[in-house]
Amino acid sequence: MSEIFAFDSTAFEPDVAFARYCDLYARGADIERTNAPFFARVRSWRLDRTILFAREYGGICHRRRERVESDGFDHFTLNHVVAGELFAGPDGKAMSIKPGESLLIDTSEPAETGADHVVLITVSLARDSVRAAVGDVEGLHGYLIGASEGGLLGAMLRALVEQMPHLPFVAHAAVTRTLIDLLSVAINPYGSGARSEFYRLEHVRYESVRRLIEANVGAPDFSIQDITNATGISRAGLYRLFESCGGVNRFIQMCRLQQLRDRLDNRAFDAMSLAELAPRLGFSDESHASRLFKQAFGITPGAYRAASIRGTQDPAVDLMACRWNSTLSELQ
Repeated sequence: MSEIFAFDSTAFEPDVAFARYCDLYARGADIERTNAPFFARVRSWRLDRTILFAREYGGICHRRRERVESDGFDHFTLNHVVAGELFAGPDGKAMSIKPGESLLIDTSEPAETGADHVVLITVSLARDSVRAAVGDVEGLHGYLIGASEGGLLGAMLRALVEQMPHLPFVAHAAVTRTLIDLLSVAINPYGSGARSEFYRLEHVRYESVRRLIEANVGAPDFSIQDITNATGISRAGLYRLFESCGGVNRFIQMCRLQQLRDRLDNRAFDAMSLAELAPRLGFSDESHASRLFKQAFGITPGAYRAASIRGTQDPAVDLMACRWNSTLSELQ
């Protein structure tokens, strides 16, 4: 399933709602209340190494300060304001972001975002995706994209929020590629340089290999040699492409774990035990799958499935946070 979570503060008493919102965002930011009344409505979807949020909130400020040194975040967020006013930027240097404007935030740097009342669309993008769009990512923390420069990008984001509930999984990679292209146009309206083109080609190579891996992830004997035979990319080239992921073998392992998590979230697979699912996704056995799943996501497959089933009827903040946290790890 592509939806990660949905949260609406009106479902709770005010103090409880704020506490749950803080729990939901506990890994990503410290939340402070402002003088304005607190409210928050959030929907989120997982795309291809991209997370999309449709948000409306007020009376709060999100801050990333000391946690920047310890949480390991290394991606960018793009905040596009639809209505209201967002105050955001590097920590201590927040600026006013008006409707139609967008702001890039580097999560490896201290930052703050807040509002009395704002409607916005936020996209979390892997660092290599932003690099593919603009080449050099230095100086992008707090980069403001004007309404005219980012017009096409903003139009796509607004349309995407409307279409996400109906968007087939097979379209996710194409959507992410289009976002990268439109981000490039918004930041470099007169064309990108050679560095950007180099990273874009590297990104295309990476995506080609990734799709090949995902198509064959259920084959337990699928190997690096199969990838080099199919793509013509050398082992050294593959290592360079997937170095940030811990290598190709680690990436294959994470693809299997992500597909297992998706099936545990999908009620159509509830009749299948872990012992049945594991070999279909390339794991040697149930024990192997369970051990790796716990290492990656901090919860056993059985406990995750049980929480997911409960969440179908009564969405719990701990399950929402688990889904979000595990998805955030895919951006690093």
